[in-house]
Amino acid sequence: MLVTTNDPSAPDIRLELSGNVKSRAYISTDTIRLTGRAGDDVKGELEITPTPDNPFIITAVTAEKGTDIRFELTQTDPGEPKKYRLTVYNAKKEKGWYIDKLHVKTDSRISPEFFISILGVIRGGS
Repeated sequence: MLVTTNDPSAPDIRLELSGNVKSRAYISTDTIRLTGRAGDDVKGELEITPTPDNPFIITAVTAEKGTDIRFELTQTDPGEPKKYRLTVYNAKKEKGWYIDKLHVKTDSRISPEFFISILGVIRGGS
């Protein structure tokens, strides 16, 4: 980062910041892309695994809009840490595109909520 000052002896000061960034969860992708033809079964999936430093339970998943998608959350591993699979299905019947966002709520104070982006591109039927 460069800071510009009105001090003639130090008109520009360069600042460097460093630190460790820890993941709040292992998420296989941050965006689910649903691409296919109208009328076909189009779905996308991702895996969510809490980190050892943040062993949360997912308490709810809601869609920001929800008009063109449906989704389901399943727990894939009953052990610790819990592992989850989020499957999103296209519900749009006609050609077009859409964006949406899933709100994933947890019981964690570190990461009480995070978001998954949804991008749908549905082409005309066959």
